[in-house]
Amino acid sequence: MSEELPVDEVVEALEAYQRRTIDLYRENADDPEACVKGLVRLHLEWTEEDPDRARLVARHRNAVMAGPGRERLSASNAAYFEQTRAWMKRQAEAGAMPRISFNVMHALVFAPTQELAKHWLGGRLGKEPSAYVEPMGAAAWAGILAAGKPLEAGS
Repeated sequence: MSEELPVDEVVEALEAYQRRTIDLYRENADDPEACVKGLVRLHLEWTEEDPDRARLVARHRNAVMAGPGRERLSASNAAYFEQTRAWMKRQAEAGAMPRISFNVMHALVFAPTQELAKHWLGGRLGKEPSAYVEPMGAAAWAGILAAGKPLEAGS
């Protein structure tokens, strides 16, 4: 017997997460460093707040995107990514952050936090993810600055 795909639960969890992220863009409209560090904090604390929800999303996100939740999640992602790109563009135009691609920023900020969260959810991390907020936030910001250096040098 196959397990029913929890489409609504996954999409609602992701949409709530996206709203919180957009709130960070607004709250840190003039401070990209604080925003990037806040994004790291958000992901790690979001995982701790409700590990069952985090597991649900991690386990079913791709299946939801490939199946019955595709349209709704695609629309939600498109709006969210548009907000992210607009925030990044404003920061770069203001000279507060280097101009880097959305994909690079996403990888620098979220890939490490997702990996750490996965280890914690799997019982392979000795501390709670929030214990790593400061160093991982600093690393994400340093990565963004470093990723922009080759672009700035070539300008």
